[in-house]
Amino acid sequence: MPKDRNSNEPSEEVVAFDVQGERVVGTLRLATGKPQPVILLFPGFGGVRDELQIPSQGKGIFAYIAGSFASLGFSSLRIDFRGSGESDGLFENTTYSSQIADGIAAMEFLRSDPRVDGHRIFLLGWSQGGLVAAAIGGRTNRPSGIALWAAIGEPSVSFPALIGRETYLRGLAEESNPTEIVMPWGARLKLRHPFFQEVATHDPFDEIKAYDGPLFVAEGSLDTAIPAGTGRKFVSAHNGDNELRISPMDHAFNTSRGTEALDALVMVTANFFALRPAFLKRT
Repeated sequence: MPKDRNSNEPSEEVVAFDVQGERVVGTLRLATGKPQPVILLFPGFGGVRDELQIPSQGKGIFAYIAGSFASLGFSSLRIDFRGSGESDGLFENTTYSSQIADGIAAMEFLRSDPRVDGHRIFLLGWSQGGLVAAAIGGRTNRPSGIALWAAIGEPSVSFPALIGRETYLRGLAEESNPTEIVMPWGARLKLRHPFFQEVATHDPFDEIKAYDGPLFVAEGSLDTAIPAGTGRKFVSAHNGDNELRISPMDHAFNTSRGTEALDALVMVTANFFALRPAFLKRT
C-alpha cells in the first residue's frame, strides 16, 4: 500500500500505464510532504529504469538520483521504455517515436496522480533519453523544464560510431528482418528498419527549437560517446532560458570512480529547476 503523502518517510513504488495497448512500467519516488514537483527520468539506449549500476553504491544511476532529488524536494518517475526492462513489447520494435510516445504518456500519468504536482513536470534525459526529452519538449511545449545530460544531438553520427558503420548501413538496407547489433561491451541486440530510418532522419536540435521553457544542458569534456560541442548546439538551437554546464566527466558521470560528479550534477540540475520561472505552474 502506498504511504501517506504527508509522511516523513520517503515512498517508492512500481507503477504502470498503457501506451497503444502495451504496458509501460516505472518506479515512482515521492518526496515527503505535500505533492511536490516531479522529474520524469528517461534512460539511454538499451537502458532500464534504474540504469547502469554505480559500483560504490550497489544501485543504478537513476535509482540513486531518485533518492537525491527526493531529498531536494522533487518526486520522480523513472520508466522502462516499451521493449525494455519490465515493460511490454520487444526491444527490436523500439524506435525514437515509440519512446517519445511512452514519455508523453508518462507525463499524462503524472498529471493525473494526486500525490505529485502534475502541473510542475520536469524532464531529465540521459544520452538517448535526452533525445527523447528534447523531442517531447518541442512537440508539446509543456514541461516546466528540461535537463539534457550527455544527450544525443546527432544520432546519425553517434549511433554508427557505437555499433559500427557497416552494421548501421545494413540495418538501413534491411526492411524485412531485424538486424543484430553488437555493443562495445559485448551485448547483442536486434533492431528493425524503422529504428535505423529514424537514426538517419531525426534532428534533436530542430526538435528543441519549438520548446521555450527552461533548458539545462550538461556535457562531459571526457565523454567519448557524443561529439564535443553537442551541448552548445542544443543551447544555440533553443529559444528560451538555458544554461550549459561542461564538466570533466565521462558519459557515465565518472560513476566508475564514485558519485562526486553525479552528486554535483544533481544539485545544479535541481537548483536550475527550482530557480526558474517555470517552477511555477505551467499548463
